[in-house]
Amino acid sequence: MSKRALAAALWFASVWFGYEIVWSLTGIPRLAGPIIAFAIAAIVTVDPKAVFWPRSTNASSTRALDTGLVAPR
Repeated sequence: MSKRALAAALWFASVWFGYEIVWSLTGIPRLAGPIIAFAIAAIVTVDPKAVFWPRSTNASSTRALDTGLVAPR
């Protein structure tokens, strides 16, 4: 199992569990828990801003070549 898949599963489970605690204390709609958990797990998996998962090193080396910091081989 990849790190992203494991992280998504853990985020999904923890958010859903936390929502169940909030639901039991407040009485908010229960169906929203898995929907919110799925949305957060999807954001962690896709990671559009590279907060959780670093970008590949190929992109940074390409940027260095474009700016002239590294001489091409």
